[in-house]
Amino acid sequence: MKNFILSFSQSIKLALITLVALMSTNISYSQDFGADLVSSYVWRGTQFGSGAHIQPYMDLGSGNFTGGVWGSFPTTANGGGNELDLWVSYDFGPLALTVTNYTFPGEGGAYADGEGLFNGDYTELAASTSLGGIDLSAGYFTEVEALYIELGTSIGAVDIALGYGDDAGDAFYAGGGSGLVNMSFSGSKDIAITESYSLPVFGSFIVNPDAETAFLVFGVSF
Repeated sequence: MKNFILSFSQSIKLALITLVALMSTNISYSQDFGADLVSSYVWRGTQFGSGAHIQPYMDLGSGNFTGGVWGSFPTTANGGGNELDLWVSYDFGPLALTVTNYTFPGEGGAYADGEGLFNGDYTELAASTSLGGIDLSAGYFTEVEALYIELGTSIGAVDIALGYGDDAGDAFYAGGGSGLVNMSFSGSKDIAITESYSLPVFGSFIVNPDAETAFLVFGVSF
């Protein structure tokens, strides 16, 4: 199993090299970049750091293959919760597969010993699909043996998601157990700034029944 994980990590590197190589070929590709500003960073029912976070991203794709970089950084020096993730995804139509390398740099972008890009214990294999108006996704962290499954749907203008976490191998989602760790109710709208530009804003009410915590998050997209 360990050998499989190591070889899979190498495949992530190869996929990212392939993504960069697309930029130097005649293959048609698309790119996107931007950022969200959120009042707090809550992921799968758990808050990371404190205070507002800026969350920039950059994506590059060709056909059904896409990869990118996503980050979350506190707007105050002592906010904590730095994150920088590299990911690659392939959309097969009915099913999309994604591999994400999660990393957590410290102040100034420096990593602790044994951690960094493609190092550490946070590689996730994920799959997502939609069935009859229900969005289904599942992610598995290979090293810490943590599983997360989420169901999502929309009822009118409200997006609803239910997330179940299982981390019997380590305390990751549910403190070394399993349970309902994420119930979110979200909405979004555009605020007209000028005749030609509207500012996208969104909000989420998030409850973690397993941890008995709740959050109200507001965000702006740029």
